[in-house]
Amino acid sequence: MKDIKEYLQEYSYLRSIQSLLHWDMETMMPSGAIEDRAKRLSYIQGKMHSHITSKRYADLLKKFGMKKKLTAQEKVLYKELKWDYQLNKALPSAHVEQVSLASTRATHAWASAKKSNDLKSFLPHLQTLIDLKRTETGFFKEKKPYDALIKLHDKEYNSAQITKLFCELKKGLIELTKEVNEEGRFVKVKDLKGPFPMADQRKLSLYVAKLFGLPEANSRLDISSHPFSINISPLDQRITTRYDEDHLDSLSSTMHEVGHALYELNLPREWEGTPFQEAISLSVHESQSRFWENVVGRSYAFSQFIHSEMKKTFPKAIKGKDAEELFRYFNKSVPGLIRVESSELYYNFHIIIRYEIEEMIFNQGLNAKDIPAVWKEKYKAYLGIVPKKDSEGILQDSHWAGGAFGYFPTYTLGNLISGSLYMKLKRVRPEFEKDIAKGEFKFILKFLVENIHTKGRSVTSKDLVGELNVNDYLSYLKEKFRG
Repeated sequence: MKDIKEYLQEYSYLRSIQSLLHWDMETMMPSGAIEDRAKRLSYIQGKMHSHITSKRYADLLKKFGMKKKLTAQEKVLYKELKWDYQLNKALPSAHVEQVSLASTRATHAWASAKKSNDLKSFLPHLQTLIDLKRTETGFFKEKKPYDALIKLHDKEYNSAQITKLFCELKKGLIELTKEVNEEGRFVKVKDLKGPFPMADQRKLSLYVAKLFGLPEANSRLDISSHPFSINISPLDQRITTRYDEDHLDSLSSTMHEVGHALYELNLPREWEGTPFQEAISLSVHESQSRFWENVVGRSYAFSQFIHSEMKKTFPKAIKGKDAEELFRYFNKSVPGLIRVESSELYYNFHIIIRYEIEEMIFNQGLNAKDIPAVWKEKYKAYLGIVPKKDSEGILQDSHWAGGAFGYFPTYTLGNLISGSLYMKLKRVRPEFEKDIAKGEFKFILKFLVENIHTKGRSVTSKDLVGELNVNDYLSYLKEKFRG
């Protein structure tokens, strides 16, 4: 184990370099440097892949597995190490470097295309990535090609399981949205009137990040085209948001990314480079961001607490509005085109649409040029609205530009997990909403750190919340929207 930890420490250093290059590319890199950056990222990705699939590492794993008496902890570690090795070994180095090169170029092209609403310039990049990922599915032994991509993000689920959960969730959400629409309390809500100066939005975001427990000494908040969180190293967490002086969406985006950063920050550092210092899955990762953004940040208790701070920061916008009105503003429930700006009640429809499109791409042969039409059809069917421009449609997310097919379903799986965590937290600390109303978040963070963060990949999501179901999450939503 000592030899393996030392060997994987070097892999961790290479990953830090890669993460820093990615963060810089998204936040500060001059646009003319994209081709140079693409080559360097591809080179680093190749080095990482060679390191994690080398004969030396294979021999270390074999030796570790042949040990006569493995402790319970060692058995779990060996299982996870073997999983990672086999996953990486299945992919040729040349393919890994190709994907890295193509995704770096595509991410840059996407940012430019989104800004100018120029889908035509991005489609060739998207098709290249689709072709590469189709090739990638062939390296894994899965009955359905799409399942090969899903397992890269969460190995506990396949498309059959996800489809079943999503169908049940969809049924429950349709019933609840109908009820909420008829009741009207979260529909007939007046938006807060700006302007909301960027400097003030940043000040509020930093205030909330610190409140939730993200140390200033170990984090940064910057601006990017699409909000994200990235782990540079255990004690160096970078998050981004975006600002619009007419809206306050930056606050929920920041809370979301803080949830990711807190998870990474509290993973057990003594296991750096190993699965025990990694998130259980992207679904569990998303459960943390969605927990802080929604369960905490969109709660009535949080509106009670943050009302006075927002009144100081945006006196004109908050004038005459009480905590109840602020709560309804944070939870305004009308269909919208943009996923990251969606109300909690409609958010999962955005994910289901993307999930179904990805399934069509990899299991049914849908190509890039045909996606915009399917996108519009599904938005009309699920949300009753259609994007008028591609920057509000297929170009709104960066995930496909980064080659992250199979990632989207983890958002809704994360929501389901967050619902079960909410129920669990209620049982162990029934007064947690009173904590939130007083601006006290230490117990919530302690609960998440002890039950999830410090576990690394030594447990599964099933160990955390049992068999995943839609009932806990729907019960949580009903409690909130039925008041």
